[in-house]
Amino acid sequence: MKKVFILFSALTLGFFTSCSDDDSEDSPENSLMGSWQLTAEFENGETYQLDNCDLEETIIFKSDGIYDLIDYNPVEGNENECAIDEDGLESGEWSLPSSGKILIVTDSDENVLEYSISGNELTITAVDEYEGETDVNKYVYVKK
Repeated sequence: MKKVFILFSALTLGFFTSCSDDDSEDSPENSLMGSWQLTAEFENGETYQLDNCDLEETIIFKSDGIYDLIDYNPVEGNENECAIDEDGLESGEWSLPSSGKILIVTDSDENVLEYSISGNELTITAVDEYEGETDVNKYVYVKK
């Protein structure tokens, strides 16, 4: 569950944003808002093997600066069926402090991550430094 911890840590950053009637539909905030489903994950450049439940993971960025992360696990006795992992539910605040950066805030953590959107694909990159080692994790999502 290291990947879930890293993603949760990364997504625990947040932001308060205000919206006005003159916001452009093409603004970075508007491009990010909506539901995104995980399609690929990379750890230090290596492809991380995702199971069918990993591929159900969803991030929802809301217009009020709140995000929800929903993680899934196999149902006991039927690994082909997925159910929401109650320990994998997370909510927090998000904002875009600068170009290509997303701030994710939870009750316990803040992280600034790199992100990019190309068409309907969102890529989030988290750099985690722990005990002198650096891990680079990249998460690729497709807009639902």
